[in-house]
Amino acid sequence: MLALSALCMLLGLAALALAMDRHAAHLPVAGSGLKARRWLQVLGAAGLVASLVCILAVMDSGLAWITWLGLLAPATLCIALAMGWAVRGTKARKR
Repeated sequence: MLALSALCMLLGLAALALAMDRHAAHLPVAGSGLKARRWLQVLGAAGLVASLVCILAVMDSGLAWITWLGLLAPATLCIALAMGWAVRGTKARKR
């Protein structure tokens, strides 16, 4: 269940990152319309809530929050690195 929680967290953070103007400009797959960005924000929030629910289903409340926040830091780092690599990849293709 912890792996499912981490996966939901990664997907939620990726959707939230793609909803930002800065990242959506480099990744045209995210959609350029406001409607697509709103859906990405909703999906991102739902992914983070699903991640928390997965952890709460397995652990008691206090330990679940600590574990969820502990997973949040490396997951955010992974998404930040992936977005950085994606930007480099699109710049290399344009040349």
